[in-house]
Amino acid sequence: MNKPILNISIVLTGILLGVFHYQLKPSPSDKEVREEAQGLSGGVEWRGQIAPDFELKTTKGDRFRLSDNVGKKIIVLNFFATWCGPCRAEMPELNRYFNEHKSESFLLLGIDAEEKEDRVEAFLDELKLDFPAGVDDGPLRRQYGVESFPTTVVIGVDGKVQFYETGALVNAEVAFDNLLQKNRELMQAGKVILPDDYRLQAQKQSALPLRQPQQNRIAEEEFKLDERGKRIVARMDCPCGCDDKVVKCVCNNSKKIKKALASEDFKEQSDDQIMKSLNKRFCSGAM
Repeated sequence: MNKPILNISIVLTGILLGVFHYQLKPSPSDKEVREEAQGLSGGVEWRGQIAPDFELKTTKGDRFRLSDNVGKKIIVLNFFATWCGPCRAEMPELNRYFNEHKSESFLLLGIDAEEKEDRVEAFLDELKLDFPAGVDDGPLRRQYGVESFPTTVVIGVDGKVQFYETGALVNAEVAFDNLLQKNRELMQAGKVILPDDYRLQAQKQSALPLRQPQQNRIAEEEFKLDERGKRIVARMDCPCGCDDKVVKCVCNNSKKIKKALASEDFKEQSDDQIMKSLNKRFCSGAM
C-alpha cells in the first residue's frame, strides 16, 4: 500500500472510530428530552427552599457536612437503597456523569436508606461506583421529605434546592447540564451563598416543608379509573422501590401506571396479568 493511500486509510479509520464512539453515547432524542422534561416537573413545591444542613459519614470514613461545601459546588444528593431496582439501573449513568464533571465544582453524594454499611459497601463495589456514599439512619430522609427511591436533589451554589425528582434518571446530561451551567455563571458572578449566611438560613429551615395532603397522592379520579383500575392500584406495589401501593405513591412510575390503566384496553387479562405487565413496563423507573 503506497503512502497516500495509507494516510487516507488512517484518516478514515479515525473518523469511523469517532462516529462509533459518538454512537455509544448519542445526544438525547427529542422524545427523551420531552419525557425527561415532563419528569422534572416533580417536587416543584420544594424548589427555591434553603436545603437543610446535615452531616453524614461516608463508607470511606470521611465526614461530609453540607454547610462546608454549599456555595462552593453544585451538590447532588441521590437517595437510594440496595434493594431498589430503579436505583441500581441509574447508578452507572450517575457514576459516568460524576467522573466526567467532578473537576467542574460538581459533587455527587449517595445516601442509602437505613441499611447495614457492609451491604452498602458491597453494592458500591459491585457496581464500581466512584462517588462518595453514606448510610442515613432516617433523619436525612425525613429532612428531605423522601418518600420513595431513587430520589435526586440538586442544591445550587445559592444554597437552595434547584431540582427535586423521584424516579431513575436515564440521561444525566438532560437532568444536570443546564443546572451545572447556571451555577457556573452564578459562581463567576460572585452570586453564591456564604457559609455563615447559609448556616443562619438553614437553622430556620431544618426540614423541607411537608407536601399538602392533596399533593401527596394522585387521586384515582384524576385518571378516571374504572373499578378494575381502582382495584389494581390498591393492590399493586409501586415499582419505584418504595413501600407504598401505586394508589398512594407520587412518583412518575405510579402516574404512568394510573394513566395506562385509565387509557388502555387490557381486554380479558386478569388483574395479576395486568400488574405483571405494568410492573415489567415501568419497573426501570425510566423518565
